[in-house]
Amino acid sequence: MQAIWDDDGTLRESFRSDMRELADRASGDLEGDDESTLFCSFEPTSNRSSMRVGVYYANGRQTLRFDTIREEIELAMVNHYEIDRARLVIGSEKGSRTFSLDAASGEYSVSKESV
Repeated sequence: MQAIWDDDGTLRESFRSDMRELADRASGDLEGDDESTLFCSFEPTSNRSSMRVGVYYANGRQTLRFDTIREEIELAMVNHYEIDRARLVIGSEKGSRTFSLDAASGEYSVSKESV
């Protein structure tokens, strides 16, 4: 997995670039693109409902936020990611929390493991 954040708390350019590519592949739109915030919104299709996923830095916490019509998920202290085609995985450094999303189908999961 690769780092999301630079040492100063800003988003790495590699993460921004990979999220742009994910948005292009899965018909998403980037929003809130600044030094410490980046979200990608996906309109509903026949395979998925509308959803929004992204990361932001606020109050000393690096946080993932995922929203659908029915669910809101926030995981704090996320700092690594992996993107493979339309699949996004974001997790903590020690792997205790992992969020996985297939942007094409809208299927997602969250796992928490004790470290």
